[in-house]
Amino acid sequence: MRVFAIILICILAGVSCQNKPHYTINGNISGKSDGMRVFLNKVDYPEPVKIDSTVIENGRFVFEGVVNEPGLYSIEIDKTGKGQPFSERNMTKSTFYLENSSIVFSGNIDSLTTAFWTPNKKPAKIEGSVMEDLYQRYLAEGKDLNKRLGKVNERYLKEYHLPALNGVFNKEAGIKIAKEIMTLEKQLADIKWEFVKSNIHTIVGYDLAKQYFQDMYVTITPEQIDELVKLVNEAWPDTTKTTEFRTLAENGKRIAVGAKYPDIELVNAEGEKVKLSEYVPEGKYVMLEFWASWCGPCRGEIPHLREVYKEYKDKGFEIVSISIDRDDKAWKKAMKEENMVWTQLNDPGEFNGPVTLVYNVLGVPTCILLDRGGHIFRTNMRGAQLDAVLEEIYD
Repeated sequence: MRVFAIILICILAGVSCQNKPHYTINGNISGKSDGMRVFLNKVDYPEPVKIDSTVIENGRFVFEGVVNEPGLYSIEIDKTGKGQPFSERNMTKSTFYLENSSIVFSGNIDSLTTAFWTPNKKPAKIEGSVMEDLYQRYLAEGKDLNKRLGKVNERYLKEYHLPALNGVFNKEAGIKIAKEIMTLEKQLADIKWEFVKSNIHTIVGYDLAKQYFQDMYVTITPEQIDELVKLVNEAWPDTTKTTEFRTLAENGKRIAVGAKYPDIELVNAEGEKVKLSEYVPEGKYVMLEFWASWCGPCRGEIPHLREVYKEYKDKGFEIVSISIDRDDKAWKKAMKEENMVWTQLNDPGEFNGPVTLVYNVLGVPTCILLDRGGHIFRTNMRGAQLDAVLEEIYD
C-alpha cells in the first residue's frame, strides 16, 4: 500500500510539472530554410536580450520555456549563406507578444519582414497568444486610416515636398494636403488614446501608454499624462510598472503639448552663454527650430523658413533657430550662406547637450511651435504643416 502511494505521488508530481504554465513556440517555415539559425529575443532598451536559439530542421523549429508575465519578444532567422559575411539585412525579424501558452509561428522565409523596410514583405502569422490577438485588434482599428494616410503622404511628397527642394513652394496645394494629414493623424491618435485607457490593465495597453514618452515628441497634454498615471496606479498596484511609468511621465511633462517651454542655456552668435528665455518674446507665436550645418534636410528646409518668416514676421511670428553644431565656424558659415536673418543660438553639446537632454531632440531638423504664452502648441512643424497652422492662426 505504501509503495502504491509513493508511485501515485510521483505520478501526480509529474503531471503537476507538466501542467505548470509555460510556452511552446512551434515554428513552421516554408521555403528553403533548413540549417538556418533562429533566435528568440526579449525586446528591451537599448539592446534586445537573447533568450534562446535553435536551428530549422525540415522547415520546423521549437522553443520552450517560462515567462513571468506576457511581454514583447522577437524571433529572428539568420539567412546569411555559407561563406557570406554577416549582415543585418539577412536577418528576418518578427515581433510579437509572448505568453505562457502554445503558440504557432508560421511564415515564408523569402517574404518574412526584416528590420529594414522592404516592399512585399509580410510579418509572421502568430496563433495562440491572447495578448498578440489584442494588439492585432488595435492595429486593425487604424488599418484603413493608415492606408489613407499613406496615400495622402505620397501626394504630399509629389505635389509639395519634392518641388520645395527645388525652391518651388506649392503653398495652396501643400496646405490642403497638410490639413488632410493632420486630420487623419488626429483620428489615429484618438483611436490610440481610447484603446490605451480601455486596456491599460493589459501589457499591450501599458506598452502603448509608454510609447507616449518614448517618441521624440510628447503629443498628449499634462492633464492626459496625469490621467494615465492614475490609471496605471489602479491597474498595476504595488508593481515596478507604477514606478517606471511615473518616472517616464514626469520627464514627459516637461515637453508635453500645453506645457511651458523649458528654459535652457545656449550660446549666441557672439559666443556668450545665454538663456533661451532671453530670446523668446512674450505675446508672439515662436517656432523653435533645431538644426545643424551638416544636416542636409535642415539646409533644404531653410529656404521655406525664409519665405514663412518674410510673410508672418510683421503679424507676430518669430523663429529662434538652435544649432547643435560643435564646430562654431561651420555654424556661422552656414548661417551666412543660408541668409538666416532671425535669432540664431547654438548648443555645442550636439546630441549630449540640453537640446537632447531636455527637449529630447534625437534628430534634426525638428521644429516646435510655442503659443503666445510660451506653451508648446504644436510639434513637428515642418513644410506645409507649418503653413497650414500659421494660416489658421493669422489669416
